[in-house]
Amino acid sequence: MCLMLPRLPMLNQSFNGGIVIPNPHPVEAVEIIQAPLPDKVVLPLQQRIGDEAAPCVKVGDKVLTGQVVAKTKDHFCVPIHASISGKVVSIDDQTIPHKSGLKSKCITIESDGKDEWIKQSGCGSDFLHCDQATMINYIQASGIVGLGGAGFPAHAKLEGIQDCHTLIINGTECEPGIMCDDALMQHHPREVIRGVEILLHICGADRAIIAVEDDKQEALNSLLLYCHNNRISIEQIPTKYTSGAEKLLVKALLGIEIPSGGLAIDMGVICQNVATTKAIFDAVVDSKPLVSRIVTVTGSGVESPNNYEVRLGTSFEHIVSMSNPNTNQHTVRMGGMMMGVDVETTNTPICKITNCIFVNNLEEKPNNQECIRCGQCNQACPVDLLPQQLYWYAKSENTDKAMDYNLADCIECRCCDYVCPSHIPLAEYFSFAKALYRKTTEDQYRTDIARERFEFREYRLERNKQERAEMMAAKKEELKKKMANDKAKKDKIAAAMERVKKTKKANDDA
Repeated sequence: MCLMLPRLPMLNQSFNGGIVIPNPHPVEAVEIIQAPLPDKVVLPLQQRIGDEAAPCVKVGDKVLTGQVVAKTKDHFCVPIHASISGKVVSIDDQTIPHKSGLKSKCITIESDGKDEWIKQSGCGSDFLHCDQATMINYIQASGIVGLGGAGFPAHAKLEGIQDCHTLIINGTECEPGIMCDDALMQHHPREVIRGVEILLHICGADRAIIAVEDDKQEALNSLLLYCHNNRISIEQIPTKYTSGAEKLLVKALLGIEIPSGGLAIDMGVICQNVATTKAIFDAVVDSKPLVSRIVTVTGSGVESPNNYEVRLGTSFEHIVSMSNPNTNQHTVRMGGMMMGVDVETTNTPICKITNCIFVNNLEEKPNNQECIRCGQCNQACPVDLLPQQLYWYAKSENTDKAMDYNLADCIECRCCDYVCPSHIPLAEYFSFAKALYRKTTEDQYRTDIARERFEFREYRLERNKQERAEMMAAKKEELKKKMANDKAKKDKIAAAMERVKKTKKANDDA
């Protein structure tokens, strides 16, 4: 049985706002199906955070599964590994899963069907005797990022930690329809618990809390079965969107309010996604790089929603076809039904943050109407903002006023969209207003810099002009003094000559 440390009691409460959304596509059993090896993979070099990685291979090279194929010089970023063995067939621009729809440089590897892995060895099962720095190096070298959707490099969260008292493992999933983390906890509980122990060893926290929603009873039972560490507790929280948001989760479990602009670590708390935790176990114990992940395929456009463990870089189509899509026209969305990103084609490659693919029948969207000031959005906002007020400022592009109303704290969860009877895409307005504010601020910064440079140039020119005038005046004054001195010397010489002449004349007369 997992016990709790008594000196940091948990409130186990919910948070203001949020909404309860029933799962639109429930399944009888949460499974994990091993997807077959793809014929090829497409690995984007531009990850979610950081600079674009530089290829370590060239077209025609043969690579092994787990081999590093691209990396950056930035210590903050993580390398990219080949997810299959085979031959590099191209390094070019291809469409990546991003809301912009833009293309990015990618490495395409054609499978040889052998799936030959590079040799690897980690700390082994006796990982608690491995020092923290070595563990963090394994985590970075394995290319692990936040698998819940943020994509933040895992090692960067763990470096230089001080005064951490609580580690929170986020197993909430939060958005309806997604079940990859639920499946992970049900089928890999031992690795999850060991991963938590590794993180406790690295961050030095007093305790860890695994947060599981109360509709995931099987996952809870699986974790309890393998948890024998009195520093680890497993807590159920209400199934409410957006319970998985970091600040809200910390508040619900610990009652700690993270201030605007602050981070959980500032309050002595570290949060990690449960899938990231399992990947950290694989990295530290076996030095296994992150080359696959569990992806949920669901939506009204498929007959068999399910979870698939699939290699990174595989096309969406590879696993969507396994869920028996119907013959209707579809829309495809990566991530949750609320905070996901629409993609144009199922030829898009799966990346590290692809936790779910929604394939929905194409439906006509309701028309937007005028705001009726009902205030439902204000009640639904989980971070206690005033979406109605923000909407007016965002619509009128009054971004300074919107920022005064804490626009920066909006997590774009779309709770306000969901409850709005006028079907106003409020989150889109807020996202636009944030981008406009950033652009305006950057433009103003560049303008200020240009003005300062111009003003300094004018000042420098005026200063040089004044210094030159002062220098010329000083030279003129010096020349006058020199000329006066020269005249005085000449006068003295003339007077002396005159005296000599007079003396000589006087002597001659005598």
